[in-house]
Amino acid sequence: MRPRPDAADLLAIACATLEEKLLPRLPPALRFDGLMIANALANAARALAAGEAPLHAELAWLAGRYGEEAAPPADETPAAAVLRLERRLVADIRAGRLDGDGEVARHLLADALAAVAESNPKYLKGRGIA
Repeated sequence: MRPRPDAADLLAIACATLEEKLLPRLPPALRFDGLMIANALANAARALAAGEAPLHAELAWLAGRYGEEAAPPADETPAAAVLRLERRLVADIRAGRLDGDGEVARHLLADALAAVAESNPKYLKGRGIA
């Protein structure tokens, strides 16, 4: 068992310290930089909390789409398998082979919304999407 604080805790502490103690004291010329760092810390915390679940979900969807096993071959990492299958999907989209495929469109929209939810959750909440 790892002692506390763990990586997620450390990111949360760093972000809170930055937002509550440092940002209010930064001169206006550095405020944007401070906000950018706070946003990066918050994004990293959300990505850490999600773990590899999004990667494995994407791999499962792509593998199912192309009739492959959800587990990549022994000589390929899950990330490499996703990249390979995403390239195949992109090639199919560019070639027009997936025109009108509602499943692909729904998946791409869900993927885009998940990316925005991780990188900027306030954006979606402010629009009643999440």
